[in-house]
Amino acid sequence: MDIKEIRRAIMMTLGGTLIGTLLFIFGLSLNNLFFITTQYIIALLLYICSFFAALRQYQKSHSYIYIYISLIILVVTLISTYTFVLKCI
Repeated sequence: MDIKEIRRAIMMTLGGTLIGTLLFIFGLSLNNLFFITTQYIIALLLYICSFFAALRQYQKSHSYIYIYISLIILVVTLISTYTFVLKCI
């Protein structure tokens, strides 16, 4: 893989995680359980897609940066899930 493909893959995976996080934060600011749940589901789908994209890129190029990105996505997912559970209680 050349450097442009690697850079594009990294930007796409981190971009999906960022968009999911921003959508979830927006849902939290509305203080409505329906909107929080909807935004959480959308964010979770974006996190899952980003995680599998990073995993697929790791299988192609075996670069450890994709493992690091996958761990970041998992941490962000856990933080979002924890926040969602606290907000619903």
